[in-house]
Formats: sequence, C-alpha cells, structure tokens
Amino acid sequence: MIRRFCCVLLFVVQNASGQLLEDIRQLSSADMQGRETGSAGAEMARHFISQRYQSLGLSSFNGGYQQAFLYAGWQEKTGVNMLAYRQGCRYPQQYIVVSAHYDHLGKTGHKIFFGADDNASGVAALFELAARLSEVCPAYSYIFLATDAEENGLYGSKAFVANPPVELSSIVLNLNLDMIGRAGKRGRLYLTGAKRYPALMSLLGTEFGKVQFLSHSGPPRTIRSNTRYDWPEASDHGPFHRSGIRYLFFGGHEHPDYHTPEDTWQKIDPDFLAMAMQAIWCTVQWLEQQPPAALKSQ
Repeated sequence: MIRRFCCVLLFVVQNASGQLLEDIRQLSSADMQGRETGSAGAEMARHFISQRYQSLGLSSFNGGYQQAFLYAGWQEKTGVNMLAYRQGCRYPQQYIVVSAHYDHLGKTGHKIFFGADDNASGVAALFELAARLSEVCPAYSYIFLATDAEENGLYGSKAFVANPPVELSSIVLNLNLDMIGRAGKRGRLYLTGAKRYPALMSLLGTEFGKVQFLSHSGPPRTIRSNTRYDWPEASDHGPFHRSGIRYLFFGGHEHPDYHTPEDTWQKIDPDFLAMAMQAIWCTVQWLEQQPPAALKSQ
C-alpha cells in the first residue's frame, strides 16, 4: 500500500521541483551574500524564510519564528535559528523535528560562496515538506527548524537541543536534510539512521536505486581515501543523536563545487533533486504510519 502511494506521488513531486528550484535560487542569490552567520545576507535569508513560513501557514513559538542564541568560537557570536511548527492530530504532543541549516560561508573579497546545494537545497525541501503536510492534518506535530551556524560547528542545533520549545522527551525523531540537490562523486543519495528501521529500508530500497544506506561510518571522504566521515557528527542531527533522539539524515556526498563559489543554483540537478524529495516524502509517509513507541525504541 505504501509503495503504491509513493509511486503515484512521484509525478506530483517532480512537478513541484519548480518551487524547489525557485527557493534554492532565492536563498543562494548574490543578494544573500553567502548567508554567513551574523551577516546582512543571513538577515535577508531569515526574512525570506519567515515569509515562506507565513505563506505556508505555519505557527510560531512565543510569538515569532526567530530563536537567537550565543555561541563561542574564537569570540562570542550570535546566531539565529528559524522555528515554526504544524500541529498534528493523532499524536499532537509527539514531535518530529525537520531540520536544515540555512547558513553558509559568506564571501571572501569579491567571491561569494553561494551555497546552493549546501544547504539551500535542504531548506527548500523543508518548505516542500511543510507544504505537503498542510494538505491533511498529519499524525505527528512537526517542528521546522532552519538552523544557523552549522558551518561553524553545529551551533544552531546545539542551541535548539539545549533550549527546545517543547520537552526533549516529546521529540520522537529528527529528520535532517543537508545537500540533496546534486548527486556528488558516487551518484548516490545517502541515508544514515535508517538501519534501525528495516521496513523503511525495504521500502526505499525497492523504490529508489540511488539511495544508499549508511551506518555511522563511511563512505570514505574521497574514492582513494581510507578516512571516513563520522556520520552522526556530519550535520545538525549530531546534537539530537547525542541527546538520545533518533535521527534520519538525508544528504549527498561532496562534489567538486563543495565549499567553493561554484556551488550555484544553476549546478543543481533537477532530476536528482526530485528523486531526493520523493524519497524524503515517502519516508515521512512511512513515519506517519508508525506509533511513537516504534520510532523511539527500534
């Protein structure tokens, strides 16, 4: 039943890729100046995210979407997370946190690090999920978390976990999205954390040949390298993992334009993006059919 539902939705999600690409284009425009934490470009990005949250009819915590926090790098800095939520119907007091970092590397001289794949793509997918979850009342309540200062050390997600708007014990899962707009060196979309859920792996493995399931380590950083990623610490799911919250992390591998000024919206692969969005959406549909105890305990 789930497989048929996912396949039927593929055409719908592919049609929606126009909005996905437009959101990526906007977030990675020259006006955003690379969205470096604390910059005017990051403020513009927050204004755009706020507008999208409003257009999607998302609710806010404490009267606003912004959650400022302090963190210490080589000097104390301020970051700003963007939070919104949609109330669920079957398990309204149980939350799934959808996260994607909106910050990037800013600019050096006249060179702008646009950050289209890293990570305007993940934020665009977050918007798309919020839109789809508005069509019917979802089973779970969803928090949509666009984090700041991920590039500096996952500080936005650390701040969220340290000062959450709901009890941490009520968060059943973190669904983290980072770099889903390009195939990378191996042509794969990686999913980490799914090995706790064999039924989900079976579903996605049947439907999506380009999805590769990872354990906590691997693949190597380069094809010839034996150095492997520490995937639980690779992106904003890390602080959730350390707090005992289950996570699913969708992300691509590094590509030649990673962390360079060439990571532009024109380099996004629409077909890969549509496939990634469909895999993420099928995952959410599967999650919606699971009781909270099943997501927490497996």
